[in-house]
Amino acid sequence: MLFALMFSLTVATVNECQAQKRKVKESSERKQPAWVNGLEKGYVIAVASSTGLEDAQQKCLAKVKEQIISSVAENIQTSSEYFRSEQTQNNNSQYAESFQTATKTRAADIPYIKGISLTNVEAFYWEQVEEPAGLKYYYHMKYPFSQAQLKMLIMEFEKADRALTEQLEGLLAKIDVMESLEEMSQTEKELKALSEGFIDVDPRRDKANVGIAKLKDMMKNVSVETINNTLGEVRMSLRIGDRVVTTSRKPKIRSNCAKITDVRSKGREWVVSYTYDECYEDPDNSIVAEFLTAYGKASSTFYFNINAEKIDIFVNNAINLSGGNDLGTEIAGVNCNIPLTSKYSTPFIIEKVILNFGNEAPVIIDNLNQEFSGEGKHDLKLQIDQALAKDVYAAKKYPMIKGTIHYKSVKTGEKSIYKMYNQDITTSW
Repeated sequence: MLFALMFSLTVATVNECQAQKRKVKESSERKQPAWVNGLEKGYVIAVASSTGLEDAQQKCLAKVKEQIISSVAENIQTSSEYFRSEQTQNNNSQYAESFQTATKTRAADIPYIKGISLTNVEAFYWEQVEEPAGLKYYYHMKYPFSQAQLKMLIMEFEKADRALTEQLEGLLAKIDVMESLEEMSQTEKELKALSEGFIDVDPRRDKANVGIAKLKDMMKNVSVETINNTLGEVRMSLRIGDRVVTTSRKPKIRSNCAKITDVRSKGREWVVSYTYDECYEDPDNSIVAEFLTAYGKASSTFYFNINAEKIDIFVNNAINLSGGNDLGTEIAGVNCNIPLTSKYSTPFIIEKVILNFGNEAPVIIDNLNQEFSGEGKHDLKLQIDQALAKDVYAAKKYPMIKGTIHYKSVKTGEKSIYKMYNQDITTSW
């Protein structure tokens, strides 16, 4: 009996002490409203404290938002079949925690949540309380939130979730057909953002990561391919395997001697124009093209020969006339062999040959159009249609002759004439 009395006295004393320690100095209303610290259907009731009134108000509004988001997270059923089966079959608390955390993060982006503000607060009440640690404000808020609004938010969330799935599938479908490095880089960024928004056990996260890995591999394996390399101009393209890809970023172009005059894109090609007036004859003359990608660079070196379009030939041995039909004083259908050397690799065409034996009538072989591959030794074989006097057109009388060889470049059509002076000649008669 005595113990019970002492206990009741002690409890009363403690309560009195607590009441003395917490003293309301100021409040928004004389009497605390009945809804404060309670529960009321169709409303979210929250409280927050701070040393400043405005800060306590903002914290309280944030708690209202948190409670509404938590309500969505606890009631959500996403459009993912995987999640639905997991929610009914898996009791793993770690999964549930991850799922709710991800849901809360994404639910915060719903327009309704973003629209939660002080203007929609139905009622509020605050107190300034004196406590042992000092003055503190307690802010209470009554915010309307009905079951219908909760259902609306769940529908909005599921709609947004389906949109994420559609966005993911759309991005993945583009990977095998996209032809722009910028589009690949942008798609990778979008897939990363999606991946980070999905929880670990969401199969969509794995799909997004597979797509990211594929794009990385593609952008690491860009190569520069030659379309055409002619003196003064290089045409090239970017490739990933067999696929031609494009980029809006100009390549870096350099050369050991050439002056770059233009770098431009033309459709799916890049064209580099240059002059080579200051270049010496050197096998290392080159144009280097370097394209920067999200994962390094793709480069190629294009060598050029400053004589690539030049043509220059000369007769390297004695001209030989032989064969034919002996007509007594004349010989007809004579075969002529002229040993030629070409200094350069440019293909050329022999159009006409004129042989001058002293002051005799010239021997003209026209409309030849014989083509030769370029640098090196060649034999120009032709037949002389006109009958030749054996005692006049003979090496015994004219061991050396004059003449011209008319030829042109296959590449440029440029025409040239090789002139012969004191050219050795042999005849079979």
